Parts: sequence; structure tokens; C-alpha cells
Amino acid sequence: GDVYKRQDEVIYVDLIINSEGVFTLDAIQSSNNIKKVLPHLDSLLRESVEKLPKIHAANKRGIPVSVKYSLPIRIKL
Repeated sequence: GDVYKRQDEVIYVDLIINSEGVFTLDAIQSSNNIKKVLPHLDSLLRESVEKLPKIHAANKRGIPVSVKYSLPIRIKL
């Protein structure tokens, strides 16, 4: 049979946008299957996040604050 059956996997990329609007990759949550099939995915995501432009920071009562997002990404294998 076909060892690699077509399937969807979801990874979660945890990003922090600090009070200065700079992105930081906090964590990547992915299955062992994804890590086997796409061994360079973590480093590619890290590079991509480092290249993101600075944005306006979130404000809480007029004060810039850090925010954490968990971004789901669907990957078709």
C-alpha cells in the first residue's frame, strides 16, 4: 500500500508581538509525522518570522503591550 496517504495536518505557530511591534517565534507545535516529512519546517518558519516587518503594537488603555497569538496552519501531505 501507499505509505504516505494524503492527509491534512495542522501545526500551531505561537507568535509574540512585543510592545515595540516586533515578532518573535515562541513555539511550534507539530506532529512527529510533520517533523519526519518536513524536517526543515521549523527553521523555515523561524526565518520567515524574523523577516516580518515591525507593526503597530497592541494597546491596552493607551499603553503598548505584548500579545501572544497561536496561529493554526493547515498542511496537506
